Amino acid sequence: MLAVALLAESAATPAFAIWPFTRRDKVEEVVPDPVTYTVDIEVVGSNRRFDRTLRNASSLYNRRETPTSGAVGLLARARQDIGSLTAVLYQNARYAGEVAITIGGRPLDSWSPFDPIGPQPVPVRVVITAGPQFVFGTVRANPLPPDMTIEDLRIAPGEIAESGRIISAEDRIVGGWRDEGYPLAAISGSDVVADHGNRTLDVTITVDPGPIADFGRVTVSGTDRVKPTLIEGRAGIDPGTLYSPRTTRRAEQRLRDLGVFESVRIVPADHLDPDGTIPVEIIVSERKRHVIGAGVNYSNTEGAGAEIYWADRNLWGGAESLRLSAEISRLFDSAFNEPDYRLAAKFKKPAVFDPMTDFTLRAEAFRDTTDAYRATTQEIEGGLSRVFTDTVSGSVLLELENTQIDEAVPNKDYLIATLTGAVDWDTRDNRLDPTRGFNVHLEAAPAYDFLHDEVFATFKEDISIYQAIDAERRFILAGRVQAGVLTVENKRNVAASRRLYAGGAGSVRGYGYENIGPRNKDGDPVGGRSNFAVSGEVRYRISDSFGVVAFVDAGNAYRDIVPDVTNLKVGVGGGIRYLTPVGPLRVDLAVPLDPRRDDPSIALYVGLGQAF
Repeated sequence: MLAVALLAESAATPAFAIWPFTRRDKVEEVVPDPVTYTVDIEVVGSNRRFDRTLRNASSLYNRRETPTSGAVGLLARARQDIGSLTAVLYQNARYAGEVAITIGGRPLDSWSPFDPIGPQPVPVRVVITAGPQFVFGTVRANPLPPDMTIEDLRIAPGEIAESGRIISAEDRIVGGWRDEGYPLAAISGSDVVADHGNRTLDVTITVDPGPIADFGRVTVSGTDRVKPTLIEGRAGIDPGTLYSPRTTRRAEQRLRDLGVFESVRIVPADHLDPDGTIPVEIIVSERKRHVIGAGVNYSNTEGAGAEIYWADRNLWGGAESLRLSAEISRLFDSAFNEPDYRLAAKFKKPAVFDPMTDFTLRAEAFRDTTDAYRATTQEIEGGLSRVFTDTVSGSVLLELENTQIDEAVPNKDYLIATLTGAVDWDTRDNRLDPTRGFNVHLEAAPAYDFLHDEVFATFKEDISIYQAIDAERRFILAGRVQAGVLTVENKRNVAASRRLYAGGAGSVRGYGYENIGPRNKDGDPVGGRSNFAVSGEVRYRISDSFGVVAFVDAGNAYRDIVPDVTNLKVGVGGGIRYLTPVGPLRVDLAVPLDPRRDDPSIALYVGLGQAF
């Protein structure tokens, strides 16, 4: 499956743009008293990769096409290189390295700003002697937080003495003390001595944990229309409880989830109040209230589509939101005479009974076509959701659905009421790109079909777990298990849209959407009474901008109520990740190992965030 999407939003809100359609005329920079130069960089005692790193850190090299402003500008650029290149040497544990720069054949230190610069372009030569790598020698860090050791900090004697490790160790020590309830913990001294004879680096880190403290006063700043009382309540920071950065991080996430803030920061004060508590300030920046958006998409298996929507993010000052949308899909799809559509309205009001309980109301009318059925549906749903703790939330929703199903048998109408209860236990460190933690979603949905006097229930679980296997969290192992059960004796008594399927981006990649499972005599999928899927991924972050993924998915849907986990369809593949501030942009290719009719030979998936 190949999908391409173009999105456009009104000027009322920032938009994430993939292609810069805005014209930008180049403005020539006017440099007074311009001085041009050539630069030659020589690295002694290095390898090609480190040589490239040094060149990328050189302002003289990277800006060689831009003249400097007089001799003063050239000297300033060269002196900047002394500092930046030395920093790169230290970052690679090369404390005996040297950086020598000559301008016009003269050493940099011999130049004054008033010396005549000579003929241009001025020859500049940079000679970098990398020198040997140092290792840590004697290392002291006191006092350390409970259960933390020098080995945990990766600065133990004998390890490569990269300067970044020292900075990281200091951050971890301070963070460890703050996790124990010491909000003012700080590094009070750091003594680093290089022994050039032994090529070792001795490090002494002195720590001031400061006093232990509880949360105290909570203040809010930066609001425009949102009520500060809503922010304080939703943050859930209770005065008198032990200070914890985890508490503030979770509070920031809950406030961002309201969808009304551009940014949220919770900042502890740099002092304690007279009562010994730590005051905190919640600093917010509100998003534009209204947004209008539109999008188009294309898939080689599902045709073209388009969407337009309007939203008000803050109706009455309490972060109440309303979103109206219209969507059309399966345009120009030769397999179907009419396109699919979806009209939707969703209203959400936070803090209805208490700061952590929200009310939602949703109404939709849509037509959804798969290889198994075509459903024409109108539904309305209302309910409550609540945040119980930093990691546990739940919801109860009541839905009334009127649907007409067109499948192998003549059209049938259904009028179904469903009460859905769900619980989520989420300890992930990042929802779009987790490196550790797990997420458990459990759902139970009893239902009653008024037109056919049929009672049934659907039970689903979705469990995913993530674990980094290296200190830098570049290698991530991710796993997922999904299962569902439909409690009905004869699945034909239940609307095809309520039966269970497998296949597609959300379960077994490489196969057609909902194309795995029981089939009728004509080979068309008819859905089952249970399903099961398992996925495994190995994720590797190559750089700050790119990552790669290899994955395998397996799953199936079954006629029986108990899944047969020995009978699975398998898909394998890989992909790349472009890492953005809002999460990784995902591009995956998947191949079905046992394709059937309507399954692609290879499928392409594009999305924002990891696959799970």
